[in-house]
Amino acid sequence: MHDLVIVGCGPVGAVAANLAGQAGLSAVVIERADNVFDLPRAIHFDAHIMRILQQAGVASDVLADTRVWKRSTFYGADGKPIRVHDWADDRTYGWDAHYLFYQPALERVLRTRLEQLGGIELRLGTEAIDIVQHDEHVTVTTRNVATGGTDELTARFVVACDGASSFLRAHSKIALIDSDFDEPWLVIDLLTERELGRPNESEMFCDPNRPATRVPGPGTHNRWEFMLLPGETAAQMQRPESIEALLRPWVRMDEVEILRASVYRFHALVAERWRDGRLFLAGDAAHQTPPFLGQCKCHGIRDVQNLLWQIAAVLRGAPMNRLLDSYEAERRPHVVRIIDMAVAAGRDICVLDPAAAAERDARIRRAAASGVLAPTTFQGMPSLRGGLFDSDTAGELFPQPLVRTSTGLELMMDDAIGSDIAVVAVPEALIRWSDITDDPSVPVVATGTGAGIELVTVSAETAKWLAERDATMAILRPDRYVHALARDDDVGALALRELCALIPRG
Repeated sequence: MHDLVIVGCGPVGAVAANLAGQAGLSAVVIERADNVFDLPRAIHFDAHIMRILQQAGVASDVLADTRVWKRSTFYGADGKPIRVHDWADDRTYGWDAHYLFYQPALERVLRTRLEQLGGIELRLGTEAIDIVQHDEHVTVTTRNVATGGTDELTARFVVACDGASSFLRAHSKIALIDSDFDEPWLVIDLLTERELGRPNESEMFCDPNRPATRVPGPGTHNRWEFMLLPGETAAQMQRPESIEALLRPWVRMDEVEILRASVYRFHALVAERWRDGRLFLAGDAAHQTPPFLGQCKCHGIRDVQNLLWQIAAVLRGAPMNRLLDSYEAERRPHVVRIIDMAVAAGRDICVLDPAAAAERDARIRRAAASGVLAPTTFQGMPSLRGGLFDSDTAGELFPQPLVRTSTGLELMMDDAIGSDIAVVAVPEALIRWSDITDDPSVPVVATGTGAGIELVTVSAETAKWLAERDATMAILRPDRYVHALARDDDVGALALRELCALIPRG
C-alpha cells in the first residue's frame, strides 16, 4: 500500500509529489497526458512559492528559467499611472519578492527531480476513473488512456490535483461556489528578441476602450492579455488579423513568434468542501482565482505544502482528524480572502464606462496620496487563521534569514534547520532554554551572538521582526508559519511542548 495517490502532475501535483518524496513518503502520481503541456499558462509565483520549491529541492534549477519581477504599474484611462507596486529590494523570505516563469520549464524541472527521489512513481497517460474509500485506505481505479487497460491502486490518502474540471471533485459530488465574476480575456504568448517596455516591469492598462496587460516573461517570452468587449466572440478575437491589430502598438508580426492566442474566462470559484474522508482537493480542483494578482498557481502550491506536512505527521502517529481538518480550516479563508482581493482588482480593471473609469482613477489616486490603498497581495500575503492557529499572534509566515553555523558556513535558514519544528529567539531568551525545554534536539536559531548554539542569524532584521511583535522567540511549524510567539521563555517552552505533542518528529 502506498502512502499517497496524487492525481494530476501539473505544477501543483508535481510539487506535492516532490514534497512527499522529501518527507520519505511513498506515492504514485498519475497524469492523463503523456508529456508536459508545451505551452505557457501560469506565469507568476512569489517568494513564498520559491521558498516551497527550495524545500522541494528544486529552487536553484527553477531559478535559471525565471525573470525577477520588480515592478507593476497600473495606468488609468488618461494613460498616466494610478498605482505602482515596487518590490526591487524585498528579500524577506530569502528570495526576490516576485518571479515570472515559463510553466513548461518549471514542470520539466519538477518531473526530473521526481525521477531522483525514492518511493515516488509517475504514471503518465493514466487517468482516474473510480475511487472507493475504506476505513483505513482508499482504492483508486485507473485506466491507461492509450490501451484502455485498468489497474487498482491502494493508498492511505488521495490528493486531487486534477484541475478545474476535476474528476475526483465531481465523483465526490462536491459543488463549486460561484463568486459572481466571469470575464473573457484573450491571452497571447509570444517570443521576441526585442526587450519590450521597461525590463522586469509589467503594465496594466485600465483603459475603458479595452483593458489590457503586458507581462515580460523569462528570456524572450512575453504575454499580453486583452479583455473581450461586449459582442466579441472567442473565434473572432483569435483570428490572425485581430491579434495583429491588438499587438500593433507594441510589436510587428514579423518580429515575433506567436506561441498561443486563446480566450479564457476568468472565474472566481471555491469548492464547498475540500475534504471527503481520505480524499483532499488542492489547486484548481479546490478553487479558481481571477489572475489579476497572479495567485492562481500560488494558491495550489501553498495548499499542498500545508497538506503534505500534515499527512506526513499523521503517518508518523499524529491525530488524524484534528490535523487534517486544519487543512481546509487554514487554507480556505486564506484563499477566499485573496480571491476577494483579485475580484475587487478585476472589477476596477474591467471598467468600460469612461465616466466610471475617470471616477475610479480619481478614487485610486486619492487613496494613493493618503496611503490607504485597498490591500492586495502585492503588499504582502495575509496570515493564516483558524485550524491549528488559536491566537492572533500566530499564523504569520516567518522570514528566512541567512544563518551561520558554528563552523562558519552560511546557509539559508530553511536549509540549515530542515523541515522540522524550530525555534528562533533572541540570545537572552536562550540562556535558560536548555534547562526548560523537553526536546533539546529541536533546531534553535539565535538572532545574535553570545548564545553559544549551533545556528546564528547573519542579519539583524530577524531580531527586529521579533521586537516589532513584542516577542523574544517564535515557535515555527514545519511549513515555517509561526505556531506561537512568546516573550517569556517558559511560555515559549510550553508552546513548543504543545507543538511537539501534536506533531511527532523523526
